[in-house]
Amino acid sequence: MSSSIRRGLLAMVIASFATMGAVTPVSAAECTAVFARKKITLVVPFKPGGGYDAYARMLAPVLQEQTGARVSVANMPGANGMIGVRAVAAAPADSLTLGVFDLRDVIVARLTDSTLPPASDFTVLGSVGTTHGVWASLEGGASLDGSGALTAGMATGIVPRVLLPAMLLGREVQVVRGFQGMSDRWLALLRGDVDVVDGSHDTVSRLVSSSPGTRPILVLSSKSHPAFAGVPHLAGPDGLVAQRSRQLDAAARRTRLELAGLAAELSASERTIAVAKKAPPAVRACLEQTLERALHGNALREAAARQGQALEPTRAPVVRDQLGRIEAAVARNLPLLKQLAAKAGPAS
Repeated sequence: MSSSIRRGLLAMVIASFATMGAVTPVSAAECTAVFARKKITLVVPFKPGGGYDAYARMLAPVLQEQTGARVSVANMPGANGMIGVRAVAAAPADSLTLGVFDLRDVIVARLTDSTLPPASDFTVLGSVGTTHGVWASLEGGASLDGSGALTAGMATGIVPRVLLPAMLLGREVQVVRGFQGMSDRWLALLRGDVDVVDGSHDTVSRLVSSSPGTRPILVLSSKSHPAFAGVPHLAGPDGLVAQRSRQLDAAARRTRLELAGLAAELSASERTIAVAKKAPPAVRACLEQTLERALHGNALREAAARQGQALEPTRAPVVRDQLGRIEAAVARNLPLLKQLAAKAGPAS
């Protein structure tokens, strides 16, 4: 494929995200009609009790107050979150079924399962915030400067969160299977069954603080993180990959820096609210306008503060632009990502 054709295809990928949900604003009267005597369902593709579930349950009463519709939360766990994702994609167009999940997970999952709906099949309505990935290890355990193989527990997102960063740092990874969630993988780390565990920065920070003898060793971001002073970060001009690529020629260095940036982007967790793109334009417009008010209003902020949850909302157009850039980078590096996914094998 020529470079000009490839650039054209990547531009189309970005445009598909930039325009999805970009509908003409509608009036308050039109939105009142959209929500009248309706039910809004917030689908969380995980069991009750996690971060996505907590945000959905904080958001539900706020949406109910603003729309007058009945709002409920439906937990649909299974297949590493993809059962819930499929349910939102398959919901009737006029059902007001929203998903509270991370479309980056969908992008990664499609590396090994092309039957999943693509992220571009959804309209992003907003995000409650982003967390970055972090590696943790035992004190005196795994080192980023070593040369032997690391062991890590199998989990959703292992390609961008473990295998790709390790490859860029010159380390092999042996994937250990049989774990059920983050708690199980953390116990495996404490037993010494694995060398590293990856997780969101808030989860790792909490687990490290309650587990003497553990430590964060790498932040999967493009800059240093204030919660992890002195811990190296993967990407960016002063990240580990840049530091270890200084002797390479310009083209090779540029490729490695792009891959490091992609790993950082895909390792982040964006707690997104989305609806199937097939929903009528007026429905999508009303939902986006309503979510904009809810996510940036005092009621949700106060609810988050009471529960000790961080709330850093991101507007829908910004999230759509981010997803477009991520999809374009994935398309450019698809052979390598598929190779790593094949090495990891199925997630379940």
